[in-house]
Amino acid sequence: METGINNILNKLTDSEGVLGVLIADEHGLCLGARGIAKASSAGFIASIAAHAKELTELKGDAVSKDDTPTISVEYGNKYVFPSSFVFTA
Repeated sequence: METGINNILNKLTDSEGVLGVLIADEHGLCLGARGIAKASSAGFIASIAAHAKELTELKGDAVSKDDTPTISVEYGNKYVFPSSFVFTA
């Protein structure tokens, strides 16, 4: 699984305009970070993604396990896009 996560981190970091990438599990444990992303932010990022998913569920929309909300946090001229992903080995 570690090789898969490293491949994803490298691929996303190499994308145009991406300054950092962080992958965390549903409990906020940092599984990997690249660029300016800080491993210490994993808990906050996981929490934002979880709350965004809860808001979608509260709205009454049908949310399947594969649906993930996309939100954006703006600060200065940079954006953070917390999202939930499911990795399987």
